[in-house]
Amino acid sequence: MQSPSLSRVTGAILIVAGTTIGAGMLALPMTSMQIGFNNSLWLLIGLWALMGFTALVTLEINLRLGIGKSSTGTSIASLAHNTFGPYGRLIASFSLWLLFYALLAAYISGGSSFIKLAADTTFNHSVPFWVMAVVFTFVLGSFINACVRMVDYVNRILFSVKIVIFIVMVVFLSPYVRLENLTYHQGNLSALSIAAPVFFTSFGFHGSIPTLITYVGPHPRQLRWVILGGSFIPLVVYLIWQMITLGVLSPAAFSATSSPINVAMFIQHLNAATQNSWLFAATHIFTFLAITTSFLGVAIGLFDALAEAFNWPTHTQSQRLKVSLLTFLPPLFFALFYPEGFIMALGYAAIALSILAVLMPVAIALKERPYQLTMPLYRVAGGKVALALAFIAGVLIIAFEVMNQV
Repeated sequence: MQSPSLSRVTGAILIVAGTTIGAGMLALPMTSMQIGFNNSLWLLIGLWALMGFTALVTLEINLRLGIGKSSTGTSIASLAHNTFGPYGRLIASFSLWLLFYALLAAYISGGSSFIKLAADTTFNHSVPFWVMAVVFTFVLGSFINACVRMVDYVNRILFSVKIVIFIVMVVFLSPYVRLENLTYHQGNLSALSIAAPVFFTSFGFHGSIPTLITYVGPHPRQLRWVILGGSFIPLVVYLIWQMITLGVLSPAAFSATSSPINVAMFIQHLNAATQNSWLFAATHIFTFLAITTSFLGVAIGLFDALAEAFNWPTHTQSQRLKVSLLTFLPPLFFALFYPEGFIMALGYAAIALSILAVLMPVAIALKERPYQLTMPLYRVAGGKVALALAFIAGVLIIAFEVMNQV
């Protein structure tokens, strides 16, 4: 089979980076203030290595079990069905829906709290949170309900602007970084248990692997570069973001706050520390773009998953509306009942992502490898020891989040 073009491989790398970099990075400094910059640096590198390894495991089982009749990628639910039967598909499908719903709930909660702050400031009057949540969901949901092409065009524009704004933010924030803020840390287990699931979720792109295989073709060497290179870009962005935000923000500002920190409050602390009008505008624009691009990417994935699961056609607007209601109403209700639930929802997403991106692929690989009679198209290095360590790490992520919810 002919090797893919450099342009196609580059595009696939950007898909991984674009899927990963989103609203989740806003929660990184919000949850890691107590563990400090140095600990968060090692936590980011460790979780990047974990998620990169399990992504390669997902690639391995896809090339082994999914490729055969065609060169297209296969969903983790179908791979689980091939290995563990209908119960495997049920667990994978339920985890997928939980992941998507939790992420959408987080983005609605975070986005609505942000635009509520902007509306309150603009109109000098407190606007009800539920109004902002409904408006936020309806406006962005209308793009999903329209067509995939509309989502593609809107997302391209927003993502491009987001990268430019991020560079502007780094330039403006750098002079305000203080070494004493970066050296602060409180490395207890409780602080680590809060940060680890959120950091873990910020590296979640594994649901895109079947699409990448279809796009690039079953070429292990190129796909390996796509996964590692595409996930390395977010690692660099996150490290810069952590250094800048944790260097600017004083830990005392957060430790003195008894109420939960939401996205709007985080941005307020950042702006209060700098008193820069240009930075004020840049952080607000970046926050909005980060949340909206993440919302669009997750929403279209959930929309398609629900349409496939219930075998609902989506050729007409009335048919798409039925799927849209099932896509957006549950996370909207969560956001209305838990308006401060941005971090909480990301935590639930970490549980589902651990099952989909770590536990399930590793379990499939452990079960299928002994029955491989021919030379596999691709096999990840590390053997059973690496697979076992990854499985333990996935269980720890779930345990941390259970600790947070108790």
